[in-house]
Formats: sequence, structure tokens, C-alpha cells
Amino acid sequence: MVIVIVTAIVSFFLESIVSNFVALDSQLWIPLFSLVSLIIIYPYFKGQEQNYLKVCALIGFCYDIVFTDTLLMNFVIFIGIGVLIQGINHIFSTNMINICFMVPVIVALYRLVSYLILCLAGFFHFEWQSLGVSIYSSLLLNIMYAVIVYLITDRIAKRYRIYKVD
Repeated sequence: MVIVIVTAIVSFFLESIVSNFVALDSQLWIPLFSLVSLIIIYPYFKGQEQNYLKVCALIGFCYDIVFTDTLLMNFVIFIGIGVLIQGINHIFSTNMINICFMVPVIVALYRLVSYLILCLAGFFHFEWQSLGVSIYSSLLLNIMYAVIVYLITDRIAKRYRIYKVD
């Protein structure tokens, strides 16, 4: 469980640090490390799906407080994405290739859902181009981050015999 807590906390703080150095109009480097950490930590919740969803809710709530002005929006979205990650992990095994495919799907879904909610609430006017830019601007950095964190957590898990679900 320590590996889960450390990964989530490091991802959250690293996202806040990186977001201070990346321009808001950046085309390639928008971090979503907290979201990516949900993909990485899921396999360490052996038969504890409810605890995993609690972690998703906690990270989403903290994300709302620290990064956005939308209280409870990310709380709900992160729980929904947690359920989707559970479903995907029940179908596919957890390895680096599947992580590299899962990150773009989860990032695109998060961007789509949050953009649609903000459009429905009247914060934005819907534009396909804006949605597309928000999705592709998040992919490269987050895939690289996922690969690095997966390799680190996998190595630590093997070294200290922390077992995960495959």
C-alpha cells in the first residue's frame, strides 16, 4: 500500500510543480499526472476495488481544490474513470504496452467529459478544435510519465515482492 500512496502523492505534487513551469497555451506538455497515477496504482489493489475507488475520489477531490475552480466535478469524473480503469484491467493484463494504450484513452475521455461538462455549464462554447487541442496537448508528456512511473513501480514491486494483479 505504501507504493500506492507514494505514487499518488508524488504524481500530485509533480503535476503541480510541472504545471508551474509549463505555459497554459503549451501544445505538447500539459500534465495530468494524477490521472495517470490512477492507471499505474490500480493493479496494487488486490480485490480491494472499493478502496481503489476511495483513492480515486480522494485524488479527484484534492484535484478540484488545488487545480480547478469546479468543486466536485473532478471528484465525480475521477471515480467514473476509476470504474473504467477497473473494467479495462479486468479485460487486459497490466504491462507497459497496455499502459501506453490506456493512457491516451483515459486522457481523451477525461478531456472530453470535463470539456462537455464545462460547455454545458456555460463556461465554454463547444469547439471541436479546442477539444482536440486539449486532448493531444496532454498525450506525449503523460505517456512518457506513465512509462517511467510504471517501470519504477514495477521494479520496486519486484524488489520488495509487492504483488499486483495481472
